[in-house]
Amino acid sequence: MLGKILLVLVVIAVGATGASAEAEWELFVSTEGSDNNPGTRVKPFKSLERARQRIRALKRDGLLTSGATVWLRAGTYPRDRTFRLTEEDSGTETAPIVYRAYPGEEVRLTGGREVSSFTPITDPAVLSRLDEAARGNVLQADLKALGITDFGEMIATGNWLELLFSGADSGEVTTASNRLELFFQDKPMTLARWPNEGFVNIVDVVGGEPINVRGTKGDKIGKFVYEGDRPQRWGKETDVWLHGYWFWDWADQRQKVESIDTENRIISLVQPYHSYGYRKGQWYYAFDVLAELDMPGEWYLDRETGVLYFWPPAPLEEGTAVVSVLPTLLTMNNCSHLTVRGLMLEAARGAAVTIRGGEGNLVAGCTIRNCGRWAVEVSGGQVHGVVGYDIYYMGDGGIILRGGDRRTLTPAGHYAENNHIHHYSRGTTFTARASRCGELATVLRTI
Repeated sequence: MLGKILLVLVVIAVGATGASAEAEWELFVSTEGSDNNPGTRVKPFKSLERARQRIRALKRDGLLTSGATVWLRAGTYPRDRTFRLTEEDSGTETAPIVYRAYPGEEVRLTGGREVSSFTPITDPAVLSRLDEAARGNVLQADLKALGITDFGEMIATGNWLELLFSGADSGEVTTASNRLELFFQDKPMTLARWPNEGFVNIVDVVGGEPINVRGTKGDKIGKFVYEGDRPQRWGKETDVWLHGYWFWDWADQRQKVESIDTENRIISLVQPYHSYGYRKGQWYYAFDVLAELDMPGEWYLDRETGVLYFWPPAPLEEGTAVVSVLPTLLTMNNCSHLTVRGLMLEAARGAAVTIRGGEGNLVAGCTIRNCGRWAVEVSGGQVHGVVGYDIYYMGDGGIILRGGDRRTLTPAGHYAENNHIHHYSRGTTFTARASRCGELATVLRTI
């Protein structure tokens, strides 16, 4: 009789933990939770890091024989650091580790910071630089007062081909910089530019180092004549950039302006120049110009003072202004048999998710939007999957799968299935031409 009583007590004790050596563990995370809680449905954890710590402990104690699921309850989880999963966070083929949204609930992981402290502009010097129609509509906010001091780089410059393939060994094939962006009503806003749509053309090239490529003539030096008097408005601007298709219509690049000779209508660019040179009739536009903040939805950041200027396209109370801060939301390095499912990931400066090495990882049923680079970058490893994603408003593009061995023609087995990718390529050399040719669903390299 005593033996039966002890057996019953053991069964009750195991059942109270929510798991056993034979069952899958379930842990819960909530914005209303606490990391001092046990991580149960009733008393959830506060952070993903605490759930990760608990899973590592279970593995060390030999209790994770059937895997575990971390359920994230509804809410927005502002991230102040990347959530990193490594080899010690791996599951197995028969005992996978899953991080997923609770059924029917929206879970948002954001790498951005909300900006709500907008005020009218009162500085006469700033008002004088704005278009007259914009002066009563543009607001300002001090990002440094919010603790945001890293504004990233504006854009990568240098040899076009070197930039295009600079990440070939690491799996990255884009050239976007770690730059801050602004979003409002869950959409990317436009960095102040001229013209507001389309391009203007180079009148003539005057660099003094002519080139002739099979009869196509141009100049190696970034110095050219412009038409009209618009740049006269930019006299007080210190960080003007141009985005142009400088020689060929498939090789764009963003370059900083060194000086503007308004008398002779000549713009000189900062070195290094575009590797193909410059050609009469080619097209460009100017951006990052406070004087051109002249329509709703445009913004400008003074990188010296940290003041953000914004003409909201709707009343501020009808949306939320967010600036991107975190480089990446989720990394999975050398880990295996991990699944991330059903989350919304947004407002990272770089890629939302990166996977390096490992085996059998799956990211599925997620939404990724408003990030500065690609949605998911996979490099190396074996049989990683990206399935059922909705990807939009990306700075670069959708999905990169890279792996296998070119020399032996050994495939990695990576796969991307049923992903909807649209409204992308705000920013970089590699994807700029693709956006002009239609939707680019997935980039696959030696998989």
